[in-house]
Amino acid sequence: MKFKIFLVLIFIINVSVLFAQTVVDENIENRIDSLELKLNEMQSLLEKQKQNDRMNELLEKAKQFSSQEKKESDNISKKFHSGIRQQQGLNPNISVSGDFYGSYSTAENDIINEPSEFSYGNNNFFMRELEVALVAPLDPFTRGKTFLSITEDGLELEEAYMELINLPLNINLKAGVFHAEYGLLNRFHPHALPQFDKPKVLMYHFGEGGLGGAGLAANFMFPKPILSDASSFDFTVVDGGSGMTYTTDRKINMLYIGHFKNYYDINDNSYFEFTLSGVTGQNDSTGNYSSHAGSFGLHYKWAPVGRSKYRTFDWKTEFIYAYHEGALKDIETFGLYTSVQNKLSARFWLSARVGYTELPYDKSEYEMDYTINIDFWQSEFVFFRFQYQYNDRHIDNMMGYLGKMPDDHVFTLHVSWAMGPHKHEAY
Repeated sequence: MKFKIFLVLIFIINVSVLFAQTVVDENIENRIDSLELKLNEMQSLLEKQKQNDRMNELLEKAKQFSSQEKKESDNISKKFHSGIRQQQGLNPNISVSGDFYGSYSTAENDIINEPSEFSYGNNNFFMRELEVALVAPLDPFTRGKTFLSITEDGLELEEAYMELINLPLNINLKAGVFHAEYGLLNRFHPHALPQFDKPKVLMYHFGEGGLGGAGLAANFMFPKPILSDASSFDFTVVDGGSGMTYTTDRKINMLYIGHFKNYYDINDNSYFEFTLSGVTGQNDSTGNYSSHAGSFGLHYKWAPVGRSKYRTFDWKTEFIYAYHEGALKDIETFGLYTSVQNKLSARFWLSARVGYTELPYDKSEYEMDYTINIDFWQSEFVFFRFQYQYNDRHIDNMMGYLGKMPDDHVFTLHVSWAMGPHKHEAY
């Protein structure tokens, strides 16, 4: 009996201990939960306090900045009542570009070596051009550009025009003296050409200065068409002439020029475009005969994103067809060139060009040229160029010179530099 009572007491004690342990565990868990809840609340309060401190700090800095601006504004208003300082912001950007070269030709012929409408000159050193550029926005809708060319012959107005931009229906207007939109290279100034000289087909048909003069031009940007990314049309009327295909002997020498461009984005690294251009005007002093010249141009450019500073490839090809009315007979002439530029590194370009042209006054006489040049860009403001050119001539009569014009090899060292924001680019 006593043993049974002893077992019962042991059982009761164990049950009590287990019960007490359970109660203690529950209390500990409750306290832990309570502590975690309080800890989360404290962390939340700390985060809010940090945000409030940061907001107060920013507000204080803003007040200090506002007070500083007001103080500076008050000081300016007190010191510069005349407004002279503000007027300086209206001055145009002024740049000066130098274009110097020396060349040697194996031909002993003054027609080839003396500067003319179709030759820059050989066998000497020449300052081809010192260009002064003045460029400025006139107001939110208008900008003005002026380019003065200083040569050994004196001061010449190269371009001076005003542009009205972003007009309704995507129209831009231009008025003044300018190079017209025609083909791929007509708008380029000499120092921005891919080779030292223009292709022979352009020099013989339109002269060294190209197509341009005093007049008006309108540019129309079409809505995005199917299968292309952009299309535009330029129509130009200028009092110009080159002395080659188009006469300069009349009192008024009007040229009517149209230029259509279609542009395609191939991918992020490359694009392609083609151009169709046409020009018509008088080719004699009487005004009874006209010349009409059409151009078809192809242009592809590859410039890899993020690497265009080191690698670029540019290809241009242009075909020229011209029809010349005359007193004795009409003459059709044809010419073309293809040019490539390959950027080898950040500073070196390797370029080449092949061209063919028939002379405007006699299609049986023609010339072919083969050109290669390497450019070293010391910086975006200075570059050096060495060019070799072979001219294969089949010409028996040029500008009154009787006898076969000789072939020649021409070696040219070209140096160009720019001071100011206007650098070596197309216009």
